[in-house]
Amino acid sequence: MGFIDNTKKALRLLLGRRFTSDDISMQQEAFTSTIDIRGSEVYTQDYLVPTENLPYSGSSQNGLEQDDVIKYWYRQKLTKSNLGEDVWFFLNPTGSDSGITPQIINTNQKVDFLSSKYSTPALANAGTEDSTPGYNVVVYKSTSINSGSLSSSNKVSVNDYQFDYKTGVLQFDQNKPTTNQYVYITVYQYIGKTLATDPNIGIFEQTGSFYSTTNDLKVTGSFDFSLDGSNDKITVSSGGDLKFEFNEQGTAKFAPLDNTPTAVSGGMFYSGSDDFFLGFNN
Repeated sequence: MGFIDNTKKALRLLLGRRFTSDDISMQQEAFTSTIDIRGSEVYTQDYLVPTENLPYSGSSQNGLEQDDVIKYWYRQKLTKSNLGEDVWFFLNPTGSDSGITPQIINTNQKVDFLSSKYSTPALANAGTEDSTPGYNVVVYKSTSINSGSLSSSNKVSVNDYQFDYKTGVLQFDQNKPTTNQYVYITVYQYIGKTLATDPNIGIFEQTGSFYSTTNDLKVTGSFDFSLDGSNDKITVSSGGDLKFEFNEQGTAKFAPLDNTPTAVSGGMFYSGSDDFFLGFNN
């Protein structure tokens, strides 16, 4: 027997407690950040996921998308593990009928499916093919390779399987398919932006040693520049050409203009021959 109680460890980590040893209680463990979440795992458009009046429920709507946020998969053929018929994966395109290894994540595997936690309580038990659809998956098993031939007699009881909506892995807990049966699923998928891909979450991105943006900026209130370094400066460019520079010494520098610009009231420009000109009203 090992020295680690995996049940205790999992529970403590889920509750935000560090796990160090079975020799101390959960209450004695320190609180800390225990869940590793990447930006690509955080949905930033979940507010566009409908909680009711779901748009799709039939075969003619297979593959349709709404608002580039949700996608409907109707009776997608799953791919089994090559170790048996109890584990199935959501791949597109579908993998070999002989199965794929469960030890490596297949590049065609789809993830981020929507469960009933995104719907109103009234749809908590509704399935993805119901006349008033919900987010609960509908699963079939059959010897037929034609998903259009499936009937209610081919539908798998919700007591027979567990579906991981995040990873797209379906596991049979009982009554697993026979070796000559195929498994199909109808499900909604989240295809919207994440924290890692949403340009509206943080307008700046790192480019080398500085941060840049192509978004328009608007400041309401004070705007303070601190030019503390020997090479700090504020510059204004147009078309790649420097037009104005203000450095940490308090010196303002205008780029010379070869042609006389249109006069602007209150404006100023530098001619390039040590002459400054002020704009005026005609």
